[in-house]
Amino acid sequence: MCRRALLAATLAIATSVAAAAEFPTISIERTCRGAQPLDAQETRPVETCARDEREARSQLEAQWAKFAEHNRRLFGDSPSYVEVLTCLQMYDSNASGASAPPKRRFGQ
Repeated sequence: MCRRALLAATLAIATSVAAAAEFPTISIERTCRGAQPLDAQETRPVETCARDEREARSQLEAQWAKFAEHNRRLFGDSPSYVEVLTCLQMYDSNASGASAPPKRRFGQ
């Protein structure tokens, strides 16, 4: 009985981890439905938002495998491809040390 419970728990965890690291499916239409103009010249904010989301999705698909799995798991329910791509790029640049502050030791 205990073995079954342990096996079931292990399978549930493995399934949720694998699913969370899968490429996200986000509704671009829902994301952009209420888009507002970013400036006075923008006359079609919904179309602009949809274009930006499609471009971000394309970039994200191309880069998805290079991002750390633990970071990819953070975005299972994100409302925007632009948001996911931006956050993963920020996490990636911090992990590589590109924008991380230098580490100091005590007394130096």
